[in-house]
Amino acid sequence: MRALIVDDEPLARGRLRRLLDGLGGVEVVGEAGNAEEACEAMRNVPDLVFLDIEMPGEDGIRLAHRLRKADLPPAIIYTTAHADRALPASETAPAGYLLKPVEPAALRAAIDRAAQPTRCQQAERPTLNVRLGREELCLGTEHLVAALAEDKATHLYFLDPADGRRREAWIEASLNELETRFDRCLLRLHRNSLANPRRIVSVTREGGVHHCHLRDLDEPLAISRRAWRSVRAALEKPET
Repeated sequence: MRALIVDDEPLARGRLRRLLDGLGGVEVVGEAGNAEEACEAMRNVPDLVFLDIEMPGEDGIRLAHRLRKADLPPAIIYTTAHADRALPASETAPAGYLLKPVEPAALRAAIDRAAQPTRCQQAERPTLNVRLGREELCLGTEHLVAALAEDKATHLYFLDPADGRRREAWIEASLNELETRFDRCLLRLHRNSLANPRRIVSVTREGGVHHCHLRDLDEPLAISRRAWRSVRAALEKPET
């Protein structure tokens, strides 16, 4: 899982990062010392946000309410020294409410909860069945990397649900069908490409054309002028 650490104390951020490194399974993709910095760091599209409550400016609970309104809301785990804020924090449906100093066992349990979709999410979760030889895989949004239209077929790049390895396959579903099935969970980059915004690492501009760089995809994908505004809006959604 990709994680963002939000805490106004650098020492607390460092300790949590070390704990996460020791546990494994979580990649820290950013740190922030306040709500404004956190919204900026959300461009890295983390799956999980570790959130302090008492911070200068907007507190963690108010920030969590904003993050929940994103098209791809991250799971929230509070890390705080204030036991008395658990009730208002519960309104944001966090995966955990951990008191400092955070214990590794409690941290591991909260991360495991964050990785599990809620019953509502499971009921609404779109999937795609992909056949590779005799093997059939059921892919959720979290497994998709990108889809490219090539020669009247779709070249799909994805992560194996079993071990996270990058894989690819040719499928019959068109980009329009994938876009409809996965609704706003896939971004249209160009008439011939879709991308999972959670896999976007950066966007660059070269020769007057924006390019999208994705984790687990070797080549950047061009973004059309028509799509650029919606791509930028999607990546900046938590700031609004």
